[in-house]
Amino acid sequence: MPSKVSYLVVSLLAGFAGLATAQSVPRSSHVWMITEENHSYEDVIGNTQMPYYNQLAQKYGLATQFYANQHSSLPALMWLVAGAPIEPNNDTISCHHTQDNIVRELLNAGYTWRSYQQNLPYAGFQGLYGPGLLYYRRHNPLIDFSDVCPGTGQAINSVPYAQMAADWADNTAVNYAYITPDSDEDAHNGTLAGADQWLQANVPAILARPEFQAGGDGILFIVWDEGTLYTDNRCSATDANGCGGRTATLVIGPRVKQGYQSATLYHNESVLKTVCVAMGLSTCPGAAQNAAPMADFFTTTSTDATPSDSVLISTPGSGATITGAVHLIANADESQPVSQVQVWDNGSKLGVYGAQVDTIYNLAPGKHTTVVADFDASYQPLHQSTVTYTVEALADGVQIISPTANQNLGMTTVNVVAHASESVPISQVQVWDNGEKLGWYPGADVNQYYSLTPGAHVVTVLDLDNQFNLLHLSTVFYIVQ
Repeated sequence: MPSKVSYLVVSLLAGFAGLATAQSVPRSSHVWMITEENHSYEDVIGNTQMPYYNQLAQKYGLATQFYANQHSSLPALMWLVAGAPIEPNNDTISCHHTQDNIVRELLNAGYTWRSYQQNLPYAGFQGLYGPGLLYYRRHNPLIDFSDVCPGTGQAINSVPYAQMAADWADNTAVNYAYITPDSDEDAHNGTLAGADQWLQANVPAILARPEFQAGGDGILFIVWDEGTLYTDNRCSATDANGCGGRTATLVIGPRVKQGYQSATLYHNESVLKTVCVAMGLSTCPGAAQNAAPMADFFTTTSTDATPSDSVLISTPGSGATITGAVHLIANADESQPVSQVQVWDNGSKLGVYGAQVDTIYNLAPGKHTTVVADFDASYQPLHQSTVTYTVEALADGVQIISPTANQNLGMTTVNVVAHASESVPISQVQVWDNGEKLGWYPGADVNQYYSLTPGAHVVTVLDLDNQFNLLHLSTVFYIVQ
């Protein structure tokens, strides 16, 4: 191998930072979200004025590298429900935004929802503020979309917070609940101590519900719209400017790893993506469509989880545009034995698998409709799921499909999958990790397993022409645990 290739591989090891993502998100039909306001991670974690919040962080899951996309309340919150800063004006009273949003996808899937707003004057209230400036419309982003305008029948799902207890008493708890304390108790105008006291007074009742007991499927997110105004503009641990700052996001539930601290880089749309995957929504709004879910927070097995009797395609997302190879992840979750899962694309069978599918396809550029179907022990069809997306040709270069950037692997066996595409013949591809050559393989593809030591890793895959000259290389940073 030419020495210039070795030099390039070794030199790429400097300057990589960051951690973690994904294994699998458990299915849930009970998702809750509580939003807080305008305080950075360092203001919250370890603060003696917030003992309850820190207790939750120690017991459940804490995202230590979570960064808001931007400042300004309404657009920052829009990222959590629409995957984009749809409305920049904090003083809007419009509900006519037609962009995709979580309410639309929930309704498409047959789920129920409500936005519980403390000190909202009455259900369906459209005003900018409530009495005493305790309710802020800009902290209630769900009502700014055409799906929730008056006349749709959905406006009355924006209700005063007190309605939640009545819903529980009537046994009409919704599938998706978005909760906002008032402006004094979400830390916008009040103190962090006051926000902590509100959480301590209200969160235990949520966690006492059946979905948060052993075997339940409840997921609760406690999120902050943005970090401290004017002083925290961080986008990541290494990028200090241009975003909304570092925030202390909590993930809570019976399937969340106890005491887990994630070092994966996440943003507001990551919460939305996690909601979509958990609830089996094939389309996820805005940037969440192609975001990574916060799957590292969850346990991957459960003996008492209730089967969903369905086929779930986790990736690709419906409507996505994929350059190069397609990574298909799907799972059949049935209350009866599954004999096989079949994958079809544009009418042609691609393969037969067990109950879980995690594979790579090199598909022709253009529109694709992929169907994943499962079958019972008599080979009779049970359920199927469909996803549509567009494949674009990979430009000359090397595409690393696995591991993914910043992935946190809970095992020392690493599957490296890569594909090279060039306008000239390719003699071989090589795999390097932390400056050491793991192997070379003839042709343009590699799909190999390696046993590696725990710690930070940079994998480099490069391709060579027929004269063994370097054509292109790609690198991915990841973690082995």
